[in-house]
Amino acid sequence: MNMTGKNGINNKLEYPIILFDSSVSIEQIKKLKDSDTIISFDYTSTKLLEKQKIKSIPSEDVLSIQELKEIQTSAYLLSDWYTKNELTEILSHKNVNLGSLIQSELINILVNFLKNFYCVYKIVQKFNAKTFLCSKKISEIIKQFTSNFSLLKSQSTINQLPLDSLNTNVELSFKSINLKLKIDTKNLKKIKSLTESVSKSIIHTDIKPNSKFFLFSEINTKKFLPLFKKMQSFPDNYVVYNRRQPSIWDKESFSIFKKSHAILENEKTLKLNKKNIESETNNKINEIINNLKNYDELFKNFFTLNNISFWKGFRGLFFSLLEKRFLDYFYEIELSNNLINKYNFSGILLQNEIGPNEQILLQLGKSKNLPVFLLQHGLIFDTADAFMMNKYQGVLGNHSDYQLVWGDVDLNYRKNMGLPKNRIIKIGSPIYENISTEKSKKHEYILLATSGPTTEDVFDLSSEVISKNIHTIESIAKTVLSLNQKLVVKIHPSPDEFDPTKLLQNIDTNIEVIKTGNITNLIKNCSMMIVIDFSSVILDAHLQSKPVISINVKENGYGVPTAFSNGSCSLASIENLKEKISSILTNNSELISNGSNSAKQYIHEPGNSSNALLNFLSKID
Repeated sequence: MNMTGKNGINNKLEYPIILFDSSVSIEQIKKLKDSDTIISFDYTSTKLLEKQKIKSIPSEDVLSIQELKEIQTSAYLLSDWYTKNELTEILSHKNVNLGSLIQSELINILVNFLKNFYCVYKIVQKFNAKTFLCSKKISEIIKQFTSNFSLLKSQSTINQLPLDSLNTNVELSFKSINLKLKIDTKNLKKIKSLTESVSKSIIHTDIKPNSKFFLFSEINTKKFLPLFKKMQSFPDNYVVYNRRQPSIWDKESFSIFKKSHAILENEKTLKLNKKNIESETNNKINEIINNLKNYDELFKNFFTLNNISFWKGFRGLFFSLLEKRFLDYFYEIELSNNLINKYNFSGILLQNEIGPNEQILLQLGKSKNLPVFLLQHGLIFDTADAFMMNKYQGVLGNHSDYQLVWGDVDLNYRKNMGLPKNRIIKIGSPIYENISTEKSKKHEYILLATSGPTTEDVFDLSSEVISKNIHTIESIAKTVLSLNQKLVVKIHPSPDEFDPTKLLQNIDTNIEVIKTGNITNLIKNCSMMIVIDFSSVILDAHLQSKPVISINVKENGYGVPTAFSNGSCSLASIENLKEKISSILTNNSELISNGSNSAKQYIHEPGNSSNALLNFLSKID
């Protein structure tokens, strides 16, 4: 292939240009391999071509760093479409804006769509006199810029939605049986429904008379064990309402919940007939969507990138998302509304503002003048460059009345970002309350905590970054084994996290990969922890006096967080990792000391957080 230019693309080609994505079979491409230029549009297609030794150009190579930033920023800003004055009344149902409930998933969809849109736009500009071969998916974009294209046979993936394709690692315990499964969204809902039916029949809590009621949303029973332990000692009533996860799923979670005297609420306790509600709301949803379709010109002018409207190619996917999710969220609104009306709540505690169920509770709470408390969920990039990302991930309390932060780092960050100072309360973190700060004498293995590229960040979508993440895991494993150290790998709980089991088993069958459960006990017995990029588990290691090495994979432009600038982590590359590990195994006292000091910056009074939180709530008027 004779390719020239900055991105390896030659303007003077004799054959059609193939735009290849994973909806097209590699067999078709093999028959067309004489084409001068094949441009791959996702990691899977890039790897398929590599395996067949067919040269290609990753589509993102046609985009500059600045253009990638524009895509990410645009995805965030465009996800606010539901705030347009002309649309808010149409989207309102029981004081909840239906459009806000799809925001998180829409950001994911927009990032992926806009990346392809801008790539196609730049490619057509580059080869404006050429013919293109592409999938049905890409054709929805390319026809906006040229009619000179033909279709490759492809699977229909145009309206595939991110949440529908997730598979979650689940651990289920029944007496002596322990099952570890990877379950799709549909079956996960079935299991959750089963656990809720059982929970309803075995949990009966007496209400404390003449006391306040506080609603806790999406609180994991085991993770928040210290908080549940303290609940029984306070005079208030605590209602726990989890929609994405069961509150009780095994003997341990049952015991914790029962002893807490918390009130369990879920789909079964609220007793709504889902089928009846869905049949009643179908007509309402159709009416809403038909009304929205009358604003085609508004959408055309709003959904633009670099002054180019992409509405024509995006319209079908957008309304497919609305039609599917609005049906689910109508029901969720009814459930939450029943719950809010069931008790005389004094406040609602959330851990983010972006999740659909959190958005529902937040807006219903606001409509009834209930204070909403946002409890910090994890470590965040406390940098100015990451402000927009943090805002649209729902971690900065844009709408909550109070932000309950872990410690000084996040307190100061929010103040510096201009958030109301009197509404930021330093409370500590209940999830770290039981972590022993006493240094363990066990050094059984080196622990690797993975945290790979995501699908909602355009920089993470590149084949280069995804390949680098996989190569980094492989290289870490080989390096650790070359030092005669045992390796244990804990993968991030995100459903779309790369599972390295097969990769690592090919290196050494003794490498243990753990997909579920809490990482705390794994850290307790390790000699050191290696993390990929930035992760909340860094704090877990600091609290347990374990040295941390971080290896950078992603380049998102978010700057350097406090945990990387205060000397508490050893920042390494694959090239110097062996040297770093050897040095830390020999002498790690300074790194551990810096980690301990960092933990104090991040967490206020780690042993008293649950008391502080419940005391704060009890004083709310």
